[in-house]
Amino acid sequence: MKTPEHPIFIESIKYIRSNLGITGLDLIQQSILERIIHSSGDFSLQSYIRFSPGVCENAIYALQNGTKILTDTYMAQAAISPMSERTTNSDIQCILGTAPKLIDSSVTTRSAIGMRNIWLELEEKENLLNAPCVVIGSSPTALISLLDLVEYGYATPSLVIGMPVGFIGVSESKSRLMNSKCPYIVLEGSKGGASLAAAAMNALLRAAEN
Repeated sequence: MKTPEHPIFIESIKYIRSNLGITGLDLIQQSILERIIHSSGDFSLQSYIRFSPGVCENAIYALQNGTKILTDTYMAQAAISPMSERTTNSDIQCILGTAPKLIDSSVTTRSAIGMRNIWLELEEKENLLNAPCVVIGSSPTALISLLDLVEYGYATPSLVIGMPVGFIGVSESKSRLMNSKCPYIVLEGSKGGASLAAAAMNALLRAAEN
C-alpha cells in the first residue's frame, strides 16, 4: 500500500503546481521539480533543472531492482532515508564513511577520496551490474572523482543527481556531467544543496514505489 503524503505537503504541492503553469515536463520530471521547489521556496529553479533522456525511467528501474544510493553528505543521507524506508527500502551510504579523517586539503578533498574508495570497493565486490544512484548536493570534487572513474572505464552510475552548491568548480563539474555518458538530473549554475538533491531523489523513490 502506498504511504500517504502529509496533508500540508499535499497542499504545498497544489500551490506550487498552480503557480508553475505549463512546464513541458513529464509527470516524474514534474514531481522532481515540485519537490525541489518545495524544499527551497524558489520557483526560479524551473529555469535551471536539466534531465538527460530517459533518466527518470532508468533510475526508477534501478531502484526497483535493489540498487544502492550513494550520497556525498550525511545530511542528504538523513533526508533520503525516511522516504527509502517507506518505499523501496534502498541501501543508502554516505561516501564520507570510506574517506580518511585526515588528508592534505591542498591536494584533494575527503569527498573526492570517499567517492573513489567506495566506487572501487563496490565494483570489486559487486561488479556494479546495477550501479548505484549517486546524489551530489555539496561536493563538486566528489562529482569530478566519479566522472574520472567513469572515463577510466569503471561502471556508469544508474543516475547522478548533480546539484553541488557554490561557486568554485561547481558549474564546471555540472557541465562536465552533462557532457558525460552518465544519466543525470542537474541544477545548472551555482544553485543546489543537500536538501534539493535529496528532494529529487525522494521524488524518484516515491515514483519507484508506484
